[in-house]
Amino acid sequence: MPLVGGARLPLAFIGFGLMALVMACVWLAITPSLGLTPHLHPHVVALAHLWLPGFLLSVCFGATYQLTPVVLGAPLAWERVTWLHLGLHVAGLPLLAAGFLTGRMQLVATGGGLVAAGVLTFAANVWATFARSERRDAIGWSLPLACWWLALTVLGGLLLAAMKLGLSVAVSPLGLLRAHAHAGLAGFFLTLVQGVAFQLVPMFTLGEVRRRWRIAAGLAGTQTGLVALTCGLALDWSGVVWAGSAMIASGLVFSGIELVATLSARRKRTLEPGLKAFVAGAAVVGMGAMVGLILLWAEPGVEALRGTMSYGVVVVGGALALMVMGMLCKIVPFLVWMRAYGPRVGRQPVPPAHTLGHPVWERVWLGLHVCGVVSLAVGVLMDSAAGVRVGAWLLAGGVFFFVMNAVRIVAHLRAKPPTALRLVKPTSAGTAVSNAAG
Repeated sequence: MPLVGGARLPLAFIGFGLMALVMACVWLAITPSLGLTPHLHPHVVALAHLWLPGFLLSVCFGATYQLTPVVLGAPLAWERVTWLHLGLHVAGLPLLAAGFLTGRMQLVATGGGLVAAGVLTFAANVWATFARSERRDAIGWSLPLACWWLALTVLGGLLLAAMKLGLSVAVSPLGLLRAHAHAGLAGFFLTLVQGVAFQLVPMFTLGEVRRRWRIAAGLAGTQTGLVALTCGLALDWSGVVWAGSAMIASGLVFSGIELVATLSARRKRTLEPGLKAFVAGAAVVGMGAMVGLILLWAEPGVEALRGTMSYGVVVVGGALALMVMGMLCKIVPFLVWMRAYGPRVGRQPVPPAHTLGHPVWERVWLGLHVCGVVSLAVGVLMDSAAGVRVGAWLLAGGVFFFVMNAVRIVAHLRAKPPTALRLVKPTSAGTAVSNAAG
């Protein structure tokens, strides 16, 4: 499949996401007290939106636009609309974060509306592409299903903003907020990973999927559980929440077993830092699901609040960030190589795609990131300002190496083009020898 937008569009989304990540990490390192502030505080909400729609979602937009044609085997239905989506997202996200930071809900509603409009164009584009394709297995279905949950997430966010502005709805704002968060975290990110991972991991490790029915069973379990979980959270039905959480956990078991089997069947035995990060993040997702079930038993109070915030740090900063950033270590070099060197193959020597990055910087990033998330999570759980401060700086240090590595890769786009060759049709063998010598 051709590069979407000549690779410029995916790289633009990814670059915007990395800028949001840098801002979030610098802000947390300078103001570590945010890690010990209640999660409903406006500044914490603004920081969370820099991480989620700012960083993780932006990166997933860019990657998904390129991966959708690959996974579905059909070109994007409306490629030009993707640039409109980029404009809406880049304009709306800063307004959204600034609105939460300053407590101005009108600004939140405006920024959220722009982001939501972009999300709806993204979802419609993926659904239209899915309708044109012939792939109907679990991997193919994961894309439109993830977009469905993302659309519900942004619509729920807009409803929350409207309720803050005075709209009366017979739903608890706290319950709707929890449903909004889980529809985004588990609904979009988890659904996307449960499908696309089984397209990417075999490709990058030279492996193969062993049992496709396990992928389908895992996806079906999480989708059924998500419906119950979000409805239960929004309507405060604890029994339904329990049932939904258990179904999600069972779906993750099937997906986890298949991921292990796929990795065991790989022919490329050595895993690069990016793939190690993805596998580590997937393991944290499984552990996070178990911890989430345990938190349902916790009695309301300060300890339960700290546990919830620490859980959020592990899920967002650990599981999701490790998986997304790990795959970026493979996707960004691929996009840059295809644009910078793909047309030159056979005309001049070109470097292999895996040599564009710096593996030492990737390993340093991975080590600092894991240590930072652990220190942050423990610091939040133990109410330790020192632990949060150390974790924030470790995380910022890891992001510095990750971004420098990304800059190094993107710099290959400025590689000099090959010297133009003048082809002459020879009239005889002697003339051909003369032309070659000349």
